Amino acid sequence: MFTESGWEDLLVETSFIGDPAYQGTRAITPRKKPKGGELSAADKKNNKTISSLRSAVERCIAHLKNWKILATGYRGRLAELSNIIRIVTALEFYRLGW
Repeated sequence: MFTESGWEDLLVETSFIGDPAYQGTRAITPRKKPKGGELSAADKKNNKTISSLRSAVERCIAHLKNWKILATGYRGRLAELSNIIRIVTALEFYRLGW
């Protein structure tokens, strides 16, 4: 869905973090433990850093769902979705005083 929607092309010059579902894209994702092995201390530290950054995003998504903004499927034009997300994000930052 990420590649098909065109988001990957839009973010070609941007570093971004994703969950393990985004492996295979340009997203920075946590390392998986190899079969029968363990992660190195550096990999564990990197995974912890990625997880701490992602937790803030996950909380934001939970708030949006609580507001019922994302609880139902988007029914508008797909071309307008990025503008709507930008507007909602700006309104949330305004609400938080950022």
